[in-house]
Amino acid sequence: MLSLADTTDLLDQTTRHLMGESGPLTPQAGVALIDSWLEPLQAGENTRPLADQLTALKALLEASPLQPEAVQTAMSPVADELSLLATDMGGEGEMPALLEGLSSAMRQAANSSKADTSKSDLK
Repeated sequence: MLSLADTTDLLDQTTRHLMGESGPLTPQAGVALIDSWLEPLQAGENTRPLADQLTALKALLEASPLQPEAVQTAMSPVADELSLLATDMGGEGEMPALLEGLSSAMRQAANSSKADTSKSDLK
């Protein structure tokens, strides 16, 4: 189980990566981030649905050939689950805001990827 400080750091790291602040967003980077989340999320009953969604997203990221549209589609339910988790925590403290920030970054990354894919289709 992660401590509150470790969880906060991992939330920040994941959000920065999704926002492109930690280098390019690659399938390998996504798998590494998901791996760091799976064990702590599987430990809590209220976070297991999120762990299950991340497991499915990880499988898509590891698929060969990679199907970007499937990955982008799978990111939306994860973002939705993060928003629900933030709401369940209430409005107090830093954690709900961090979860909402991660949810927003995930949606933005999926939408940016969709735009990149459609631009590459035009070439």
